[in-house]
Amino acid sequence: MKAQRRETHIEYYRHYAIAPVRYDVSDMPAHLERREVLYHRLALPPPAFRGNRVLEVAAGTGQNSLYIAQLKPARLVLLEPNATAVEHLLRTYEEFDIAHTAPEVVTCTLEEFESVEPFDIVVCENWLGNSPRELALLDKLAGMVAHPGILVITWVPPIGLVPNLLRRFLGTRLTADGLDFQTRTQLLAEAFAPHLRSLGSMTRSAIDWVQDNMLNPAYFGLCLSLPIVIDCLGADFDVLGCSPVFAEDWRWFKAMAGVKRRINDHVLEEYWRKAHNYLDQREPPFSGDGDANRRLDEEALRVLAAIEAHEDCFTSAENAVDAAARVRESLVRFIARVPARMAQTVSALEEFVERGFDIAPGDVSAVIAMERFGTLFGRETSYVSLVRRAQGSALAGESTLMIKPVVR
Repeated sequence: MKAQRRETHIEYYRHYAIAPVRYDVSDMPAHLERREVLYHRLALPPPAFRGNRVLEVAAGTGQNSLYIAQLKPARLVLLEPNATAVEHLLRTYEEFDIAHTAPEVVTCTLEEFESVEPFDIVVCENWLGNSPRELALLDKLAGMVAHPGILVITWVPPIGLVPNLLRRFLGTRLTADGLDFQTRTQLLAEAFAPHLRSLGSMTRSAIDWVQDNMLNPAYFGLCLSLPIVIDCLGADFDVLGCSPVFAEDWRWFKAMAGVKRRINDHVLEEYWRKAHNYLDQREPPFSGDGDANRRLDEEALRVLAAIEAHEDCFTSAENAVDAAARVRESLVRFIARVPARMAQTVSALEEFVERGFDIAPGDVSAVIAMERFGTLFGRETSYVSLVRRAQGSALAGESTLMIKPVVR
C-alpha cells in the first residue's frame, strides 16, 4: 500500500486551532531551574546567553524561552507560525514578572524567514524530523548560526520511540470507529492517563500529550536520530553537549588535535554502545555492543514503518488484519534483539504481544490493565548542542551570513 500524505505539524495545529505544547509553570522557579539544568548539560551556562543574539524556532507557547529571556540576551527572536500558539506566547510574556529581554515575535514559517545577520545561538525543540524537506530546514537553521556559534536541537532515537509507537498502535485500535477529534482526545487521555502518571516529572497534561503524540499525523516523521544530525551537520559543527549525557571521553585533550580530534566520531561510537538504554527509562544505563545496537535500531525503524502502515489502513478504510500481523512480526523481531539483562523491558513488551493485538474500539479498561507495559516509556526526546567551527577570521559578531535557499 502506498504511504499516505500526512499533515505537517503546522497544518495539524491550524486545522484544530490547538497548541498542545503547554507546560505546567505554576511553579516558575522550578520551571526555570529545569531549563537551567538542561542548558548546563548542553554546555550552555547563563553567560552563554547574556548579551548575545538568540533565535528560537517553533517557539510554541514561549514558556521554554522564558529562561533565556531572563538572562538578558541582546536580542531574542521567537519564530512561531501557529496563531493559537502565538496567543499563548503573548500571554506568557504578559504574565512573566521577572526582568527580561522582550522578544521579537515573528509569525511566519521557517521557510519564509530570512535574517540579515546570524545568531550566536539558535534553538529548535520538538519539531524537525527526518523528511527531505525537514533536513533542508535543518540545513537552513545551521546556516543562521554565526562563526562560531551554537545550534541546539532535539533528536529522537528510534529505539526510544518504540514504547510510544506501540501506544499509537493501541490508540488507532481504540478509536477505530470514526470518532470526532475531541472524543478521540478524551478517550485516549482516559486510556493513557494511568500510564503517564508513572512518569513522576511530567509537566504536560494528558490532553496535550495525546494530541501531540497519539493524534498528530506528523508523529511518525519525528525520528531525527543523532547519527542523521551528525551526518548532516558534522562537516561544519562539533557536538558540544547532550541530554541525556551518554558520551564519556577519557582521551587526553593534548592528544586531540588535527585528525585525532574526532569529536563527532567519538560521540557516535559512544551512542551506539549506549543506544539500548533509550528503550526503557526505568532501567539503569549500561554499555553494550555497538553492532548489536545498530541491529536493534534497524528493527525499531521496522516497527515504526509497520505501525504507520497499520494506521494508514484505518484512515483509508482498508483491511488492517494483515497490517496488524506485520506489526506483531516486527515487534517480535525487535524483542529478540533487546539485551537479555533488560528483563523488565522484555516482560513489558511481551505483555504487549500477548494482549495489545486484541484491543477493541473503546475498550479503555484493556489498555489500563496492561500493568507491565503501562510503565514502559523510552528516553524519547533528546537534546544536542553543536558548536559551529570558526572559519578563517570570521567572528561571532560579524554579519556575513549567507542563508542557503530551501526548496519548498
